[in-house]
Amino acid sequence: MAAMIRASFGKGSALLTSNAALLSSRLQPVVVTQLSHTSTRSQTEDIAYKEMEEFWEKNRRLNRPLSPHLRIYNPELTSMLSLCHRATGIAMAVTVPFVAATLLGLPGDFSSYIDYVKDLHLNPAILTAAKYVLAFPICYHYINGIRHLAWDWAIGFDLKTTYQSGYFVMALALLVTAGFVHLL
Repeated sequence: MAAMIRASFGKGSALLTSNAALLSSRLQPVVVTQLSHTSTRSQTEDIAYKEMEEFWEKNRRLNRPLSPHLRIYNPELTSMLSLCHRATGIAMAVTVPFVAATLLGLPGDFSSYIDYVKDLHLNPAILTAAKYVLAFPICYHYINGIRHLAWDWAIGFDLKTTYQSGYFVMALALLVTAGFVHLL
């Protein structure tokens, strides 16, 4: 066995020779029987099905829940920010191409649709709320993306810094959104 291992790794090294001798002394002989493909598969399926039934029977007997649900976890800042980052990313990935394709297919240009919204004479509170709804996902996702880039450089992983940067991201996203909504 040591000779086979030495031959497969190359000649010479005393370290390889001693490791191969140690390895061969610990190995036990294995007997492999050749079974047909169908008999091996059915035996494997039978064993797996039996183990699965035993697993679920034990869980039923111990009255364990089917799986951990979100309601058993306390919502932490880090998990909520992660959820918000994913939700804003998915929302933008769906809505931006849809709106762009819709605007390409509709007659007229963008300014005609802005004029149309102005002619509706909507309550200013509704327009301001709509601006926040449109601006916040972009601002939050962009700023939190910078936080994720810092994590890619292994900066800010300790718990205190993670919470501080989380609060900072939320505050800055709200401030930048407010700036876009009220100043532009």
